[in-house]
Amino acid sequence: MKRNDNTPLNVIEKVNSRISLFCSILVLITAALLLALLDYRMIKKPEMDRQKRKEAASQLEVQKEEVGLVTTASVIAVGDNLYHTSTIEAGISPSGEYNYDFLYQNVVDEIQAADIAIADQETVITSNREAISSYPMFRSPVEAAEGLVNAGFNVIYQATNHVDDAGLEGIQETLDFWKNRHPEITLLGIHSTEEDAEGIKVREVNGIRIAFLEYTYGTNMASTEGIQDYMIDKFSKGRDKVSEMIQKAKTMADCIIFIAHWGTEDEPMPTEYEKQWATFLMQQGVNVVIGGHPHVLQPYGRLMDGQGHDMAIFYSLGNFVSNMNLLPEVVEGMASFTIEKTVLGDNVTIRILDQTVKPMVMHYDMDRSNPAVYMLEDYTEELAARHGCAAYMGEGVVSLKNMYRQFKEIMSMNVEPSTDTDMLNSYFAWDGTQYDLSGNYIYDGRSISEYQYYGSRNINISDYTSDAEIDYTAGN
Repeated sequence: MKRNDNTPLNVIEKVNSRISLFCSILVLITAALLLALLDYRMIKKPEMDRQKRKEAASQLEVQKEEVGLVTTASVIAVGDNLYHTSTIEAGISPSGEYNYDFLYQNVVDEIQAADIAIADQETVITSNREAISSYPMFRSPVEAAEGLVNAGFNVIYQATNHVDDAGLEGIQETLDFWKNRHPEITLLGIHSTEEDAEGIKVREVNGIRIAFLEYTYGTNMASTEGIQDYMIDKFSKGRDKVSEMIQKAKTMADCIIFIAHWGTEDEPMPTEYEKQWATFLMQQGVNVVIGGHPHVLQPYGRLMDGQGHDMAIFYSLGNFVSNMNLLPEVVEGMASFTIEKTVLGDNVTIRILDQTVKPMVMHYDMDRSNPAVYMLEDYTEELAARHGCAAYMGEGVVSLKNMYRQFKEIMSMNVEPSTDTDMLNSYFAWDGTQYDLSGNYIYDGRSISEYQYYGSRNINISDYTSDAEIDYTAGN
């Protein structure tokens, strides 16, 4: 078709003008939308976000005011790291190098999972191979302590009855080792200076400040020449001194863990001495007591009174590493608990939660080889059949079932608290005889043994060959 070229010019101009106007309007609308979008993104949205954050923060503050800010720290503890001759020899390679990491490999996950891991290095240590010794005067290779560090322990205590087995030299070398080789470890119970002895050891975990104290009932007094009083923390310094240190710790920390080297060897029932000190420590405001020295387990639980005091207590965790011969000496425990801190305004509340003891076994073969620590839940009948303590316990006694029985038997005892205080200011001679601070002999007629406890309830705990279930709560 032929294009019509006779369209009036003014009509074309009108059309073009309208198209231009439409485009201009479209551009203005687009620009307005872009400006509005920029205004929203750059000014209004940031302001709205700030307002939302402010409201959320305000709501969080309200929640904090209502329920408090809660943080936690997990803690595990084990008993005595005590190296006898066969244990020492097991860690010496053919080339003469010493290493004991293998002893702890089966329990290392439990240790390293905790925020705080506590162990008793029962003996002083030395780098002098000629000075290494075992029972009865212990001096262990430094690699024994290195093994604890490598396993994940970060709190070590050394005030034990064996701390003066090598005299002043042994204490000084042990102090130097921890100071120079592992200053990151919190060392308790022994001190190089009076200033250090008067200080409080504190570790902070997740905003929780935890203070540690450790005292021993005494020492074997094997060689005391030159050893200053401040070098070893002993209960014999008296209740006033112990109270002074606890009150000092309370000003510096949220929670106090007190470690006590006490009790009678091979006796699962806590003594009157332990019970008197436990009550005193609770009344002073200690949150947790962890005990050691008897080389066997003792019960654990809570102490409370009518004045609002509440304390978790583990009377004894038994051995950790040892070469001892009896079933109660190789069935041991790992204490476990959680410290919970709640901050509500100016008020701070501490609770000890999930308190338990997990059973463990110190294994070694009939020929004293292959020593290692196991969680009892990981131990096997095959290992139990090879256990070296069978030579001392008799046929049919060492079995997985009897290991669980031993643990239950001890943990089922009901420990009656004591309110007496006559043993708080006392000391022990090397042979275990107890005296008051004036030198007068103290007769202990109140402590009872495990056999007396169960005997009074007509429960026979001496027959390990019977398969009959025992009701350990009978008579309670």
